[in-house]
Amino acid sequence: MLLFRMGPRYLFIRTENVDEITRFLELKLSGEETDFQKGFENATENCTLCFITDINIEKTCIEDAKKIVLIRDVASVILSTIINSHACNLLQRVDMGPSSIVMRIAGNEQKLIDQLKIVFDGKEVDWIDGIRIGEKDDTILAFTNKSISDTISSSDFLITKLLIPHPITEVHGRLRVEGLRYITQNLNDSQWYELRINIYDSYGKYKEHYDRLMFIMSKLEIGMILGESWTKDHAVLLYSVLTYQVRLFTFLTPQEIKMILMALEYSVDGKRLVDFDVYYNNHKLYWYDVIKTKGRKSKPEEAKACRQNLYQKLKPEYIETLELMEKSIIQNSK
Repeated sequence: MLLFRMGPRYLFIRTENVDEITRFLELKLSGEETDFQKGFENATENCTLCFITDINIEKTCIEDAKKIVLIRDVASVILSTIINSHACNLLQRVDMGPSSIVMRIAGNEQKLIDQLKIVFDGKEVDWIDGIRIGEKDDTILAFTNKSISDTISSSDFLITKLLIPHPITEVHGRLRVEGLRYITQNLNDSQWYELRINIYDSYGKYKEHYDRLMFIMSKLEIGMILGESWTKDHAVLLYSVLTYQVRLFTFLTPQEIKMILMALEYSVDGKRLVDFDVYYNNHKLYWYDVIKTKGRKSKPEEAKACRQNLYQKLKPEYIETLELMEKSIIQNSK
């Protein structure tokens, strides 16, 4: 489960040859001309955003850039390629901007940000001001409550970012040691939850449903698997069925996990696929215990609403993969 990672690096290139250096970056380093918003959303931790400006600028603002080029490589590779290709004559000056770290947070978000602001002596900024004010030995710390293993939409970031007057190696090292503690302290009741998820399928498609469960858990990054085993579940008095049990350690509440699993119990067209039972502190959570909507609705109706909510958290390609997995299960169960 990924709680923080590096963001893209920022490189400021001063030149009188804006078009030439842009073509160089595109041809030699597979650069993609972009705007800041789109470039940042498509960038991962090993990417660099190059801001190409005129030479008569001392401190670069994003709006000063004549061109912005996204390169899917680190700044050192870009600089070495420029030098080794004897293209230095195209440039007047190159400056490094601040580094960035993306951190996933949960619980009381503002309380956690305020705590980190004190710990790191940070200043609240937005992206644009952070890049404009920050120097090469500064770090911008950005926050989201979404999964961070892949690219992140700009709308998924919290408005507040912190500009920290410390190099990224120092900030990253401290978060690696203390970051989990900061997150835990700001969770509801300051604790994680250990849950048991029992999978039962009358058709015996345990592996297929397990694969679906792991796919969604990995894409949402909702926790860590502590163990797996076959077990018996006493569905009714004096009657037990064999189930496959997954032990999950998560900062999401048992109710939130149950709603995600309800979305997976039915296919997109409402066909019942499997039973996912959730136990917390040896207590089974029933669907009517966690659904708080007004009016009496059936479980299939509530599961449909849970699936719609789940889809809002998934990328279109992940939704397509999930539905293909479910179609395969239905076809092989006939």
